[in-house]
Amino acid sequence: MKSLSAFLRRFFRELLLQSGQFALFYLLIQFSSVGPAMFADFGHSALFTILVLQTSLLVLWGEKPWVRFAGSLVAPLCYTLVETLDHSEFLLNSAHAGFWVFSLATGALQAVILKTRRLAAKSIFEFVLTLVNVLIFFVLYFYFDTMTSVKDKAELGLGRIFTHLPEFLKDPTHLYIVWGGLLLAFGLALGRTDILRLKERINTLFGQYVDQGIRDEILGGRGLQSRQVELAIVFSDLRNFTQCSENADPGAVTAMLNLYFSRWNEVVRRHGGVVDKFIGDAVMVLFGLKGSEGACDAAASCGLEMLGLWPSLREEFVRKGLPVPDGMGIGLHYGSVFLGDIGSEERRNFTVIGDAVNTASRLESACKETGKSFLVTREVYRRLSPALSGLCTSQGDLRFKGKAEATSAWALEP
Repeated sequence: MKSLSAFLRRFFRELLLQSGQFALFYLLIQFSSVGPAMFADFGHSALFTILVLQTSLLVLWGEKPWVRFAGSLVAPLCYTLVETLDHSEFLLNSAHAGFWVFSLATGALQAVILKTRRLAAKSIFEFVLTLVNVLIFFVLYFYFDTMTSVKDKAELGLGRIFTHLPEFLKDPTHLYIVWGGLLLAFGLALGRTDILRLKERINTLFGQYVDQGIRDEILGGRGLQSRQVELAIVFSDLRNFTQCSENADPGAVTAMLNLYFSRWNEVVRRHGGVVDKFIGDAVMVLFGLKGSEGACDAAASCGLEMLGLWPSLREEFVRKGLPVPDGMGIGLHYGSVFLGDIGSEERRNFTVIGDAVNTASRLESACKETGKSFLVTREVYRRLSPALSGLCTSQGDLRFKGKAEATSAWALEP
């Protein structure tokens, strides 16, 4: 029921604000003229059905630019085929030409908006799109007003209808509607660009406090229900962090951690993972949110790359006069966890919980005891590609406090 409600909201938003304005305005004007008898005309009934199908298509798959553009042409294409079966002169009708022009324009603008990353450019395209949507209403209003005042339907053709525009604009009522509509259009356009800037601002700020993948889960409404998934979980923290930072300037400690975590974030994103959280000097990373295949290889490669970056990162700490930890430890485990929003009504956290998380954390701590920088469990070792499993050496069974069974561990070393 909840998913149906969400679909209907998106359906009407799509119909009213994005792709369906021309066909919708056309049908509404026809309905206001003849009422339900409008549906006795096969072409109008077909257009209504096609419009519903096009809108549903774009609601479900319209987030891709090429689907957005091509999908916006479904209604004019199908309606053209239906109408030309009865009378070929329909192709020269100005309303039909307008249908194609506005469908091409709105489809192209929306595809560009989806593809554009720069906020300034996106705002301009949103502004233009809103003006085009209002222009659709003006064109159809002019078309139907002219249709009621001429006897020869040929006057509605592309080459002749605009000769009636001066007479149309002489009517004070028409001028009032045109100027009032333009002012409303500018107001709506400014409002849409303000909303876009606010949305981008929220995404940017939110993305600085949680991983962008998690941000999109939360804002997209998909993270509200907990679900059980299998993930590769990485825990890592710095060695000797407390001692090296206890007498250091707080600003220097913060700068060191920010630089360290920035490297982690870059490497994690490069390997397709998600930073779940930073905890003091520790980092927790998830692999497999989009599918478990290859998750262990990606997580292992990520950890190895971070270890490979440590010498250059250490040199950067020294060069900038920042505290220099002794190194890092990494634990990697693969298992079943619960993923979702966890917390109170006032404050929530999108994260994972479960025994697999505890195992990954304990494994990272065991790096100190074994003298190794990177430990993985049997569950990970069995899923690694030959190239990566060949880098592993058995560390035997490790016993963790609070766990009845021992955990088999392998050291992963480049």
